[in-house]
Order: sequence, then C-alpha cells, then structure tokens
Amino acid sequence: MRLSTFINITLLMLAGCSRKDRPEAAVPPPAPPAVRVDDIALSYPRLTAVTNEPVLVSAQFAALCAPAYDPEADLKKFGPHAQTAVRIFMNDSAAGAFRAASGNYPVGSVVVKEKQSRAPVAGLSKDPNQSTDAVGGMIKRAPGYDPAHGDWEYFYFTSGGKIESGRIESCVNCHAAAAKKGYVFGDWRQGS
Repeated sequence: MRLSTFINITLLMLAGCSRKDRPEAAVPPPAPPAVRVDDIALSYPRLTAVTNEPVLVSAQFAALCAPAYDPEADLKKFGPHAQTAVRIFMNDSAAGAFRAASGNYPVGSVVVKEKQSRAPVAGLSKDPNQSTDAVGGMIKRAPGYDPAHGDWEYFYFTSGGKIESGRIESCVNCHAAAAKKGYVFGDWRQGS
C-alpha cells in the first residue's frame, strides 16, 4: 500500500508539472555574435561606408576622433600638414542607429575611422598619393563592460602595427563629449 500511495503522489506531481495553464519561462533573445578586434582590423573596408569619400578634418584634431572642421582655415594655418582625411565605416547595426540619430547603439555595433594622409595636391577623391596611416574604432559591448562610458571598447592600430584595444583612455576621454549621441561623433551620413 505504501508503494502504491507513493506512485500515485508521484504521478499527481508529474501531472501538475505538465499543466498547460502555467506561464512558460521567457527565453532571452540570442546574444549577438562575438565581435573580435582582430577580425575587424582585417575586414573593416567591407563594412558600410558612412562617408561617400574621405572627409578633410582639422590637422589639429587628426589624431583624435573629432568631427570635420574647416579645411580651408586649416590649410592656411597648417600648410601641407592639413591634408588629413578620414573615412568612416560601420556595421549594419551601427549604421542603422547612426542614420536614425537615436544614440542607441545595439550591442555588437562597430564604428571604424580610417585616417588618411596625402601629398598636398588639389582634389581628394581617387588621389594616388593617399595612404592609410592608422585605424581607430569602437565596438559596443554588453552592458557592464564600461557603463560609465557607454560600454564601448576602443581599438587603434597603424599600418602593420600592433592593435591596441580596451578602455583606451584618450578615446574614452574624447568620446565623453559625444555622450548624448551614444558616444559617436560625426555627421557624415550617406547621401548628404
């Protein structure tokens, strides 16, 4: 009798566990694929180009991630050293947030700035003397990576150089000025 009582209680418990009126546990959305800095260094030119062509930037701020400045004034002030340009690339999730101007970049967003210098000749596009000097960028990491600075990981490398990545102080300090825009500078939208 004890055995049959135990079996009946067990069957009732199992039947209660399979009831359909209980809410099912919410399944979290899948995590975005891992974004590796080394992979970006090799493949960033295949990302969405946010600039239609290289954009002249201030020579004074060429080493920083800053918006475009008046190239004519720089040419007068810095001479041939003013001939610095950037090209901006983004993956699809970053480009969508950038175009929406929401400042809400999803985890896995990638923004890359290619820095170029060139000989002081007229015109910028298709300049045979143009070369990539360095590449800097940022990857939106999961909440908790660096919450005080928007959870962005920064990276920087020169042609053939070692890739530096992480919470790079100069990048963090500069991008703090763009906190209201999701820590992303620029107004280089396609078609504008």
